[in-house]
Amino acid sequence: MYNKILVPTMGKYIYQLMDHTLKFVDDRDVEIIALYVVDDSVPFLIPNSVKEEMIEELKLKGGYFLDKFEELLDLKNNPNISLEKVLKKGSPDEVIVNFARENEVQMIILGTGKSIVDKHLLGSVSEKVVHRAPCDIFLVRTVNDD
Repeated sequence: MYNKILVPTMGKYIYQLMDHTLKFVDDRDVEIIALYVVDDSVPFLIPNSVKEEMIEELKLKGGYFLDKFEELLDLKNNPNISLEKVLKKGSPDEVIVNFARENEVQMIILGTGKSIVDKHLLGSVSEKVVHRAPCDIFLVRTVNDD
């Protein structure tokens, strides 16, 4: 069925994404690609040195969340799963769609993320991916645990 699954994460809802991913995978042999996208779009008034610092900080954060994803996946107890961790830079929706296409991903498991206000002001990555993805998508309704 779905042997190659892309799971983009920004970290905030990592536990919910992991829970749904493991339920979806069950005991099937699958390749999971965990993707963290460093969003390098910053307001044009920010100096380059500050922008570079922000991007480096986001790369560190991304590495942490990819490692956390691997830890939660518990590969020792899930030998049917192989994992690839990928960190990319760019516009999240574009990177996710292009990565899925270039790597012949069969399913994207994606959180819905933001508050209503954020979605109207900034747009929704999940909405953009849904309309452009080259494969099936499993949307996880993420809820803020705060």
